[in-house]
Parts: sequence; C-alpha cells; structure tokens
Amino acid sequence: MAGNQLEIYRKQAQGRSDHPPVLFVHGAWHGAWCWQEHFFDYFAENGIDVMALDLRGHGKSPPVKSMRFNRIADYADDVLSVVENMEAKPVVIGHSMGGLVTQHCMKRASGKLAGAGLLATVPWNGVWPATIKVALRHPLIFAEANLRWTLYPIVRKAGRARELFLEADVTQAEADAFAAKLSDESYLGYLDMLGLGLAWRFDPGIPVMVVGAEKDFLFSPASQHATAQAYSGVHHIIDGAPHDLMLASQWQQAADLLVDFVKGLG
Repeated sequence: MAGNQLEIYRKQAQGRSDHPPVLFVHGAWHGAWCWQEHFFDYFAENGIDVMALDLRGHGKSPPVKSMRFNRIADYADDVLSVVENMEAKPVVIGHSMGGLVTQHCMKRASGKLAGAGLLATVPWNGVWPATIKVALRHPLIFAEANLRWTLYPIVRKAGRARELFLEADVTQAEADAFAAKLSDESYLGYLDMLGLGLAWRFDPGIPVMVVGAEKDFLFSPASQHATAQAYSGVHHIIDGAPHDLMLASQWQQAADLLVDFVKGLG
C-alpha cells in the first residue's frame, strides 16, 4: 500500500530539531489516535518531529482486503512505505502488535532506520502465553473469535478492553469511551503473532529500546526482557503500568525513556 494512501499524522518539533524524527506504529485494535493524547505533543515539545500512521483498515486508512486476511508483513509494508518518503532516518516506535511490525521493519530495512523502540511489544517468540491467559479467562469469547475469524469479540465489551489494556481504576465512562475507539483486527495477523509471521532472533544492527509494563495483562516483564536480549537492546519496566503505556497515568515515564533514547541517537 503506497504511503500516500495511508492516513498519516504529523507534528513538528518546537524549534529546530537536531534529532531523528519518530514514526509511531499502533498495535492491534488501535489506531494512530492512541499516540495523540500524550505522546505527540510531548515529543514535539522535546524537540522531536513526530509522525504516526493508521495501518491499512484502521482509523482513516482504507482497507486493501478483508481485515481478517491482513498479515504482519502487510503492516510492515505500510510502515516502510512511509519511511521511504521521510527525509531523515526515523526511529520507529511500535506498541504491542506494532512492536512486531517494527521488528519486521528492523529485519527488512534496518539501514533505513536510526533506531527502534518497542513498547509493551509482542515478544520475539510470540503470543502463546497471552493467548492462553485470554482463552482461560474468556473461553466462550475466545471460541467465538476463532470460529468467526475475527478478533473484535475479545475487545467488544468495555470491561474486557479495560482488563487487557488499561489501569484497573479507570472509570466506567473512561473505559466505555476507550472501547468505542477500538476496531476489528486481523485473524491472520493473530496467527502471525502466534508463530507464522514472527521475526525471530536476528542482529538488527541499530540501537533498540524495549519498554514494558509491570501490570501488563498480555506481555510479562520477563517477555520484554527476553525480547530486548534477542535484539541486543536495552530494556526498562514501568512500575504499576498497564499494557497501554502511552495512555496510562505513567505515560510520561515511558515517554521520557523514549525521548532520551531518541536524543541519544543524534
């Protein structure tokens, strides 16, 4: 999918930027909106040009085919089509599924990237532990998702969305508003995250930072540490934080780590 067909969001740094730009990649069920509440303004205030895209079929980006048939490699195509048109090598920062998309970009085109940030990322060796947790907690919903080849049932109710992504003490109104923004997600993309489309271990040849969350329902701190080791990167765990670090009350702690990482690259 050509970058000019994707919905792309931009915010320029305040003042002249001497740092690599950042391209944010959202995770499953999300869109570029998840970066705009806190991270966009904060990175720009810290002198970093920022961009984010809606992956195909998400947000305002048009679908190429039925959502259920999108592959992680397709999403990586979307990201790399944007990278190709950037004037400077970016730091690509991906959250959750977007972290696996970023791993694919690292593997396919590391020479075009200044670095990579993986935020509560799909681990390098897949999502089997998270799948088992969801299946045991919500067996009927998990069965429905598999029978219908759609991941939307998993996040259809605000309570489940809060359990997966948010802090336990968010209000019902906040959970409802958040869940209303979530979209369907690719079933084949899910199979890729299980094992069909992992990037596996490799030497990315660029700096990598992994930032995980202590209270992440999906991906444990240990999985984030292992992923950092797989890519010879550094890692940090944010105490008390849920999966959606960029929307949590601890968002600034995660943002500061990534801002410092980007600034350290030039």
